Amino acid sequence: MGIIRLFFRAILILGWTLFAHIFIVRTVQIFFKKKRVLSAISIWGKGLAWIMGIRIHQLNERSGPMGDLVVANHMGFLDIPVMSTFFPAVYIIKEEASKPFYFGSALVKQGHVFVNRNDKKSGTRSLINLMKILKEGDRIIVFPEGRAWPKKERLPFKPAAFAAAKKYDKLVEGVVIDYLPDRKELEWDVTQSTVKQLAKLFGKRRIDISVEFFPSEKVESTPDEYAQMWHDRVEQRFASYDAEKQEKSV
Repeated sequence: MGIIRLFFRAILILGWTLFAHIFIVRTVQIFFKKKRVLSAISIWGKGLAWIMGIRIHQLNERSGPMGDLVVANHMGFLDIPVMSTFFPAVYIIKEEASKPFYFGSALVKQGHVFVNRNDKKSGTRSLINLMKILKEGDRIIVFPEGRAWPKKERLPFKPAAFAAAKKYDKLVEGVVIDYLPDRKELEWDVTQSTVKQLAKLFGKRRIDISVEFFPSEKVESTPDEYAQMWHDRVEQRFASYDAEKQEKSV
């Protein structure tokens, strides 16, 4: 059943992605002269979450105005459809995603920002593009760890995005993502083939993911201090989740 499910989901995901890009994103861009169609990207993400059998468990409700810069811990590919379900936004994405035939060019046309983690010049260009998006009043989602890391101990959060938000006096909203019931079952390994890992995810009957929202706020301290504060907030929530799981298992 897993192979059959994988086959049909792959076809559905391919078809839905093509349809969303051609008939929603590009149509709006052409007829309404818009650079970025954030609502269309969100619609695509919601559809992808449904096709993949993702069940999102909201630990709380969003409150207050939506952030201009949305930050979250990065567990793996599944973070994209989950975050798009709640936030109309573009993303900062690793540069490799811009290369596959058609899909890479589609992502470029949608207005996402690309970065090569091993190239300092690429990092500078991505920061300039991020600042441009915020300045123009669009929303962007950033994973400040810079790479997928599905473990409890978070990688250091990079301060650049927070510096951009402070420069333009933008709201920052934080989200904590966790994979259920045991995050190790959906662990994303950056050393393994992306295609192989996606195939494994597409073959699962159901995927459970929790999200917790923090109210949006302005960057009042230095970007470095603010990045550390969000890093610590996420780690504290993970420690709390694990403590609750341990209590229930006793």
